[in-house]
Amino acid sequence: MFRLNFLSIFDSLRNNGGALKHYKKKLHEYQEHEAEVLIDIGVIYLDRGEPQKAAKNFEAALENYRKLHFPEGIAYASELLGDSFMVMRDFERALSCYSDVLSIYSEIRSPLADDIREKIYEVGKIREAINFIEDENEAEDSAEDTPAMEVSSETETLFRLSDKLLEFVDGFETYRTAWSCRDMDFLRDNLESAAVIGDTSSGAVLNLLTGKHELEEGGIDDALRFIKRSSRLFKETGDMKGLAVSRVITGIVLFIMDERENLYRVFKEALETFRSLELDDAERITMKIINTLSRM
Repeated sequence: MFRLNFLSIFDSLRNNGGALKHYKKKLHEYQEHEAEVLIDIGVIYLDRGEPQKAAKNFEAALENYRKLHFPEGIAYASELLGDSFMVMRDFERALSCYSDVLSIYSEIRSPLADDIREKIYEVGKIREAINFIEDENEAEDSAEDTPAMEVSSETETLFRLSDKLLEFVDGFETYRTAWSCRDMDFLRDNLESAAVIGDTSSGAVLNLLTGKHELEEGGIDDALRFIKRSSRLFKETGDMKGLAVSRVITGIVLFIMDERENLYRVFKEALETFRSLELDDAERITMKIINTLSRM
């Protein structure tokens, strides 16, 4: 009788143990599904331009993946969280997220590690620009007391920096004098002539200058139209320096228009081009432009 009762208790414990494993498995599946749903919701918010709400969902998903001890999920949620911080221009927190992702990918030897390294490089350059003390600009700012500077010193700085980028465009020297005094009648006449005779190289430069002038005058739509045309012409002629400069100025226009979807891409492509051509000064000026935009 004692032996029968003992065996019954043992069977009961064994069955309870099986049930416990079953419910632990169900809980694991529920937590994983909840994390996936949170990720999906976060992506929707990010696409809708609501990064704060996206970040909250990615943080909740990240917590679930941590409970599950699921490294790929932790990395995925952390990267999306970093993307949200990038949209919010919180570069420090974005860098922290991407660094966590790289640690995980390096540990599990994921091929995605290289992509994260590239992101970390870009964020690091932006952070470097934000912390960079712009001695030249401070000296120029203190020397200038024009009404335009009083109204918007950041905007004036932005235009001055983008003017410096024009120095890297082949063919700009031809129009330097006209541009310095903003002789737009002369520049527009030359633009028309370039179109008539099919001078693509000159047309690219003149479209860029005309677009930049429209930007300075507040004609945002016209600015974007001329600058996009200059980008197309630079691409046709294979002028990568000109194309990179036009992309930076396109980024400025997109920022002003509050069209952030392609903003990161155009700046990234410009920086990559300057880096490949070893144009360190152009890269430095571009980072100063990004720095200035981050303060606006």
